[in-house]
Amino acid sequence: MKKFAIAASALALVATSITAVPANASNVSANNARYGTNCAQLNQVARGKGADGSNLVCKVETSGTFKDKRVWAYAKFPTISALEVTIPAAPGGYEQVGRAMATAMVAEGILKQEALFVNRPGAGGTIGLNHFLNYEQGARNKVMVMGFALVGGVISTKNAAKNSELVPGARLMGEYEVVAVPADSPYRTLADLVKDIKAKKKDLPIAGGNLGGIDHYTAVSFYEAIGLSISDLNYVVYSGGAQITAALLNGSSKAGIAGYGEFKSQVAAGTLRLLGVTAPSKVSAIPADTFRSQGVSLVSQNWRGIMLPKGTSKANRDLFIRAMDVARSGTSWRTAAATNSWMNNWMAGDRFLTWLKQEEAKLAKLYKDAGL
Repeated sequence: MKKFAIAASALALVATSITAVPANASNVSANNARYGTNCAQLNQVARGKGADGSNLVCKVETSGTFKDKRVWAYAKFPTISALEVTIPAAPGGYEQVGRAMATAMVAEGILKQEALFVNRPGAGGTIGLNHFLNYEQGARNKVMVMGFALVGGVISTKNAAKNSELVPGARLMGEYEVVAVPADSPYRTLADLVKDIKAKKKDLPIAGGNLGGIDHYTAVSFYEAIGLSISDLNYVVYSGGAQITAALLNGSSKAGIAGYGEFKSQVAAGTLRLLGVTAPSKVSAIPADTFRSQGVSLVSQNWRGIMLPKGTSKANRDLFIRAMDVARSGTSWRTAAATNSWMNNWMAGDRFLTWLKQEEAKLAKLYKDAGL
């Protein structure tokens, strides 16, 4: 069971190791070129520095945040005529990330009309995954948002299909988990909650997302860190952040675990209060002390990304990777990331697919060891 908590910490280390896109300040050499960074000599080529492995060119950009600026950019600005986004969950974190990316694409001039969103919740996200895999093969201009929860959902539901059977787009962001309670809860500190959990164990319901997802992962790690086990946990599954929040507000669960973005509006409104964040150190934008600083050794982090239909051509995959690279470098996405306290967690194409397969194998073994 200790492997469960250790892996949560390892996930955070992997995510924080991804290098952020350099600020658009001084001129950047071809060797260090990234989309949107300044360049010195027009028409100079940075070979293989595009997110899809294509070249970047020093040019005056034609659209988006960097329009009319001399920057490292793609030879042809990527455009997409339409976009349909499958969300394998109820409204919440997946949709929030998908909408932020679609909004950024529109803002940058990549996407020519508003995206259509289709929610397909249930069975740990596998209903949405299976539909996208089986019925959208080769479809153009369609993507699916996925992440840690769906990798775990596949394992916990013993689903035959895997996320890695789809065509990889990019891993976009990382997000720390928080524990929230209603504003009028008797739990004023994390220590208060820990004391009551130890006293009541399974009589104290904890709300979170699907079995095997990051919320469940964090809950089990939390219980391990305070000397309890999965058998002591009364984990109540909900299909999205809105449902977790409702369970807290109506009193059916005493505490909830999710990414900060799921609770942020209710925290700002004063209806929910945070007891702790699973970051390794204080996050200025999140109004909570870390678990570690409160004596609970726990670090965990969620991630989310974009997949394309099975059968997508390499050319179309690369177009979407370029489009997402341009979108994530612009003002709209960066504002959303700052607002929601998302970490840069970018990894695209084949590299993302290799990492995803490793995650699938690692979590399959981890969950078997944990009895999930």
